[in-house]
Amino acid sequence: MRVPPEISYRGVNKTEALETLVAEKIAKLEKFYREISSCHLAIEKVHDHPNSGSPYRVRLDITVPEDREVVVDKSPDKGVQYQPLEAIIRDTFDIANRQLKELNEQQHNHMKTHIPGEREILLDELEEEVAIKAPPADTTVE
Repeated sequence: MRVPPEISYRGVNKTEALETLVAEKIAKLEKFYREISSCHLAIEKVHDHPNSGSPYRVRLDITVPEDREVVVDKSPDKGVQYQPLEAIIRDTFDIANRQLKELNEQQHNHMKTHIPGEREILLDELEEEVAIKAPPADTTVE
């Protein structure tokens, strides 16, 4: 990552366990997508006593080359009684990971070029491989 990640805690006690979880999740993202330019993570407690859902909100903003952004905002879900903060952080990073994978595939498919005749060569190799594995056609069972 070009810039160290920025992590802010609002209304949430910053614990060693949270710091470790966040560091592991950021490292996992960097391992998969090495070209992350910046990463901003906000962890906040939005309600002290919510009627439903979790009192926590996690927002992750990731910038990659070509000024593209991946933004995940995991807010309290209605209908869910309670979701621990650690689970919300994991969900946020899982969603970001999927979005980065999709972005990576889009970028690679967009830039993919084929060598003229490559398809025919691959088809010939496949046909040879199938012919080697296939049993002889003139064998009859009586």
